[in-house]
Amino acid sequence: MPLAYGLIHPVDLTLQDLPDGLQGLRIAHLSDMHISKPRARHDRLISQLASLRLDMVVLTGDYMTRRSDGIACAQILERLTDAIRPRLGFFGVFGNHDSSEFAQRVKDIGIHWLGTAVHDLPDSPIQLMGIDPLDNDTDDGTAMLLNGNPLKPNKLRLMLAHYPSWLSTAADLNAHILFAGHTHGGQIRLPNGWAISNSCDLPRDMSSGLLRHRDTLIAISRGLGEVGIPGINKLRIFCPPHVPVYTLRKGPTLGCHTQGLVRVMRW
Repeated sequence: MPLAYGLIHPVDLTLQDLPDGLQGLRIAHLSDMHISKPRARHDRLISQLASLRLDMVVLTGDYMTRRSDGIACAQILERLTDAIRPRLGFFGVFGNHDSSEFAQRVKDIGIHWLGTAVHDLPDSPIQLMGIDPLDNDTDDGTAMLLNGNPLKPNKLRLMLAHYPSWLSTAADLNAHILFAGHTHGGQIRLPNGWAISNSCDLPRDMSSGLLRHRDTLIAISRGLGEVGIPGINKLRIFCPPHVPVYTLRKGPTLGCHTQGLVRVMRW
């Protein structure tokens, strides 16, 4: 079935080391929903995703903004998991706006919360790595991830983190792709795509899109929601919400090997 449009943003990714059995793997990436109440956007999101053939849905945090948002957030996430049936499941980490109380509320709704650890998918050549800011100490993410579960060759290694600043750790661990959010793509941009601010240490012209560091691709979503800026209502300018849906194919890994950071694809 062809991809829907609207909130859905189709992206083809080629990876040199993609295991043969994963050709055509399709992954939807949800991030920074910042749900305060049900909105028409959520209805469109659920309808569009439910119409697609998906193998996996990954979620990279900030489902809420305030502690009072927990009930509405849980309701929307539960609607998502009820309506959408990815072949391999839902996998997620939390963000800096999410509370431990909210994490408890949604622990049994059908999303595999990764924490800060490595997970092998049963009967699949995929390893998932999570970095979760709700863990007590993620300063040494490499040590926590590898504790008791070593990385394995010949597997597709996917890392989920809210902050794109984990890209060096992802590259150190030879992750093929790091999925991240947090920046909202800048939320407010100039017409040339330059972000006014991105709340992280990335260059502002790399606030979202597909980047590469060494042999690791970093896919940074613009996200679905927005947060208030002092003196300004919640809004997005030249930076619409989106849900990247990646289709993985075997081929030369996009971009070039570099010790720095290069932009492969802008969105």
